[in-house]
Amino acid sequence: MLLGLVQKRPVKFLIELFATLSVMLAFCAGACAQTWNWTVEDVGAGESNPQQTSIIADKDGNLHLSYNSQGTLQYAFRSAADSRWYRMTLDSQIGSLSTTIALDSKGNPGICYTPGKLKYAHWDGQKWNVQQVDPGSGLIAYHCSIRYTVDDRPEISWYLESSFVLRYASLEDGVWKVRTVEAGTESGKWNSLFIDQNGLPHIAYSSFKLGELKYAYFNGKDWIRAALDTPDYNGGPHGLGPSLILDAGGNPRISYQDLYSLKYMHFDGNKWVKEVIENLPPMLQYGWRTFCSAQVLDHTANPHISYESYLGLKHAWWNGGKWHTQLIKAPAGLWFFESSMTIDKNDNLYISFKDPADGALKVAVGKPGPAVQTADSVPKNETKP
Repeated sequence: MLLGLVQKRPVKFLIELFATLSVMLAFCAGACAQTWNWTVEDVGAGESNPQQTSIIADKDGNLHLSYNSQGTLQYAFRSAADSRWYRMTLDSQIGSLSTTIALDSKGNPGICYTPGKLKYAHWDGQKWNVQQVDPGSGLIAYHCSIRYTVDDRPEISWYLESSFVLRYASLEDGVWKVRTVEAGTESGKWNSLFIDQNGLPHIAYSSFKLGELKYAYFNGKDWIRAALDTPDYNGGPHGLGPSLILDAGGNPRISYQDLYSLKYMHFDGNKWVKEVIENLPPMLQYGWRTFCSAQVLDHTANPHISYESYLGLKHAWWNGGKWHTQLIKAPAGLWFFESSMTIDKNDNLYISFKDPADGALKVAVGKPGPAVQTADSVPKNETKP
């Protein structure tokens, strides 16, 4: 019908029609944003005051979750088929700790955690096995990060508190091979590990004493390090709560925070590019649990980031043209959210967090919605209607 109408119209009409459509498409490219609709699940009744949650989706859409609950290491599982969560205790009487979870090629979970020492728990398909990594090295605290190589070797980065050292280990032939990445500048209190296609590690981390965001990769022989963001006259530490991903081209992308903003650093193939995603209220008082950005890439290779501030728990995403943000959960009282994020094969987002309103462990589920015009998606040269 439309074709018949067009065929009866003069050339001038056709030119005006296509010009109008072009303007509409250009406007929607800049002013219409993909949205995410969020619902919240309770992980389990009676599960309160969780700390340092870490969540990951497997290839079938099942969810795996690790966290600290009152001095115990907990693991929770939810099938993609329903919303029921199953929980179990893996280690107890271990005090304060950080956890990170990863999956091997079979979808079996592995967890690093730091109860004063570095420990590794892995499900082999039949039972959980727990072992200590780098015993006798000294006091271990703050964050750890874990990934698996394509041949299922676990690799872990962590912070050695007793000597202010960022360490890295790979399990090879049943033996942990340990290396020092950087020493002397309180490097690695926050660290994020990623393994490239050649099985070589890349780490984004904070150099807290110098206030820098740093990046290091191992070339098979040596660690190559670079300072990516250094404090200016405003001062304050940078590189807090980093999350590192390598894209399909092997280029690193890092989300992180300073005391005033959420930032994004990526390598475009030739140079490092730094962006400020959102200016945040100044962080007047903070601790190592305050900053925990988490980054994932969707099927179009656009990044999504979960992060926390005095504004609450938020989601930021790049739509191919600009950054957009939305509030997931407002702060209440003690506002630490202890959050983490993952994405499934259908681009559904999952953010595990502690609800500051009641202290309960919850998971926010974000599903892609239709593109709509939003307040933060209006182009700068346009005005809101």
